[in-house]
Amino acid sequence: MDGVSDLRNLILRTLNDNQLLILTSVSRQRRTMTSLLRALSEEEGIPLSTLKLNARILRELKLISYGSRREKRCAEVENLGAFVLRLLTDRSRGATIRFPD
Repeated sequence: MDGVSDLRNLILRTLNDNQLLILTSVSRQRRTMTSLLRALSEEEGIPLSTLKLNARILRELKLISYGSRREKRCAEVENLGAFVLRLLTDRSRGATIRFPD
């Protein structure tokens, strides 16, 4: 086995549902983090404070980036976040992981 399924399972056990929701939402929408989290809070019935905490965790893990009060910019998925999303959503292509020898 190439380890992809094991890595996928590890990521699914590591990231919670709110974090996965935020990560996928950032990848689909071009908005500021505040705007995105407010919309998700309203649509999903999740407290805004919970979503903010989970967005900060994703930023600390370098899966997403976003601006601040002083620096307004749209939230973006970082390279590692894009890899995680591909790994979680692209089951049909059979992603592979190469380990150094």
